[in-house]
Amino acid sequence: MSNFWRLHARAAVLAIAAAAVGVACQVQADVSVSATVEPAATTIGEPVHLSVTINGSQSVAQVPNVPVDGAQTQHIGASTQMRLVNTSLSVSLTHTYLITPTRKGDLTIPAIEVNVGGKIYRTEPVKVQVLETGQTPAGTPAGEPAPPSALAEVELPSRPLYVGEAFAAEARLLVPQGVGWRIERMPDFQTDAFTKTPFQQPQQSQQARNGQAYHFCGFRTVMTAIKSGKVPLGPLTFNILMAAPKKPNNNPSPFNQLFNGFPFDNQATALQERKVILEQQTIEVRELPTEGKPASFRGAIGRFRFSTSTGQNSVKLGEPLNITIQVEGEGNFDRIEAPPMLNTEGWRAYPPEATFAKSEETGLRGVKTFRIAIVPEKAQSKTPVFEFAAFDPESGTYQTVKSASSDLVVEGAKPPEPERAAVRETPTKPETKPDTKPEAGAVQKEPVLQETLTRLAPEASFWKSRTAFWGLQAIVAAGLGGAAAAVALSRARARRGPGLKLLRDAQHLQKKLKSHEDRGEFLRLATRVLQLRSAARSGQPEDAVDAAAAIRALGLQERMAQEVHWLFETDAGARFAGAKSSGALKQEERTRVLHLLEGVA
Repeated sequence: MSNFWRLHARAAVLAIAAAAVGVACQVQADVSVSATVEPAATTIGEPVHLSVTINGSQSVAQVPNVPVDGAQTQHIGASTQMRLVNTSLSVSLTHTYLITPTRKGDLTIPAIEVNVGGKIYRTEPVKVQVLETGQTPAGTPAGEPAPPSALAEVELPSRPLYVGEAFAAEARLLVPQGVGWRIERMPDFQTDAFTKTPFQQPQQSQQARNGQAYHFCGFRTVMTAIKSGKVPLGPLTFNILMAAPKKPNNNPSPFNQLFNGFPFDNQATALQERKVILEQQTIEVRELPTEGKPASFRGAIGRFRFSTSTGQNSVKLGEPLNITIQVEGEGNFDRIEAPPMLNTEGWRAYPPEATFAKSEETGLRGVKTFRIAIVPEKAQSKTPVFEFAAFDPESGTYQTVKSASSDLVVEGAKPPEPERAAVRETPTKPETKPDTKPEAGAVQKEPVLQETLTRLAPEASFWKSRTAFWGLQAIVAAGLGGAAAAVALSRARARRGPGLKLLRDAQHLQKKLKSHEDRGEFLRLATRVLQLRSAARSGQPEDAVDAAAAIRALGLQERMAQEVHWLFETDAGARFAGAKSSGALKQEERTRVLHLLEGVA
């Protein structure tokens, strides 16, 4: 019995192979191509299926290219069908595309070229009617509404915008209720005139449009205009998977009865990829006005409240006074800079440290805090005044606010000397004696002999004499010699006793500098090396050594003295400026510091 079935199976295989060979020999003569689209009418963003069928061959040189003006094209797959009718085997290959319109009006799918065995075949052009959302296609029976489709919307400010202004935008997707769907990825907003933050997780609800119930999803973002004029925004595209009825299989093959029933076709719908597209829009963006623009404006656009505070009413000369500035409200916080100080005389300000606490997910509302360290360099009686300026896009005007000033005592500062009143001396007139004439009859005295005295030239000043000149030269030479001896003595003293330990500590820290990448730590250790070397030579506490004391102790010339001043100033800036000055150390700074330390070693 087994031999009987083997013989029949071999015979069947040979028959099918012979039929296939016969068809392959005649494939060139029976090849034809065709294109069909379903449905023939759609709306913007609602795709249609394009099928390109090659009858009589399975061998196609490449997937046919289908360019369509006004639509996006996506190849989604190919399928092969073989039919055996009365011992005749027919073969067909079908390529399927999704054609998604991006504008309304009639679309024409041009003739598609197919290369089969080196010969070019062409399909007939196919037209698709693209309607507005809710419009009834031509040929629809009167009174029968068009089937609802997914919608895309966007919410934007209704007024003109300004360059640099941040505003909230919401992209909205509406899918008819009762239709299965899921979103593939976040919406795609095409624009080069705006920057935007990533879309937030959608807010979902149920809404109605024109009497139709929809499932609503809103995606919020913050956008900032970067170009002026009539600028384009969009199109906005949602990529979703949406349920659609399965296409019935009208193939008369007897196998269809087997594979169309349970369990192979137990679902009435299948998810298909669709693109819901909102057409491009044009928005007016203006430049900020120059009229009335205050000097303190630093780019803040929106509505804000401004305040400053300090927890100190006294500070030592040369030590930092910490000022806290807060800007609260709604606007472009990412572009807000620290407000300027109006009167900077006698103050040294360091770069501020900024933090932002948002009060909503998008970050359009919140509080931005600046912490600024300012050092008094002379006696001050009041804290400095800061001015905050912002542009209000609703009114189209600039607004300015000044901070309040409070009393301040700077300890260790020399009070200003009172002005001395200039004393004017009243010149005295020489006494004049009245002319007297001898009276008549008076006895005149004999004239007395008077000596004429010649005033001698004053003697030359002692300081201009040769003796004083050579004496002064001797004093200068002795001073220089004493200074050199003092430096030599300090260096010798540093090599023994407590100074020796300080020098060893300085050498140890200097070696550690080569492995430090953090900028703040590197500058702190480098300054510490200078303080230790200076303390070893001068004998004063290392913590009390500043730039001037280091220059005196190390006996530095002008160029090296300038480098020491730079290092102390840079280190103070890194410590007082907060997070803004931290981070990786620049190579040019590393080289400059190491060269300085080697020069004073």
